[in-house]
Amino acid sequence: MNPAENDYSSPDPAQNISLTEADRFRDRLSGALALEFGNRYVKTTTGAVVTESDVRQNAGPAQPVNLFATLADPTAVEINVAEWRASIRAAALGENPVGDLENALKQALPQSDVQSILLRAISIQAAVRSAIVPI
Repeated sequence: MNPAENDYSSPDPAQNISLTEADRFRDRLSGALALEFGNRYVKTTTGAVVTESDVRQNAGPAQPVNLFATLADPTAVEINVAEWRASIRAAALGENPVGDLENALKQALPQSDVQSILLRAISIQAAVRSAIVPI
């Protein structure tokens, strides 16, 4: 694919994230909640799927991209990384961080026991809030 023809970003800026930001989110997510992405890939405006490694070769890490992913879990579903990060951040800043985080996790893992995932993390609200605020 010719790099000049690549259109890795969504017309909706809320759906875009730079690879640098996505890497930081991945690292913080795995550190705070012991969750990891199974894979990450970009969807172009034409609906094509481009591997993360191809995007890294053809686009700068600061360029906004329409990044999708699944978590490393057999029940994971495709999520837009920028939108999902926004829901995690909203959970951290809300009045009910544990409940809001649970809802965000259910979006990505609709058939998993999300409560058991949260129990692997620290179980009290203040600790969960402080763990996910940086995400």
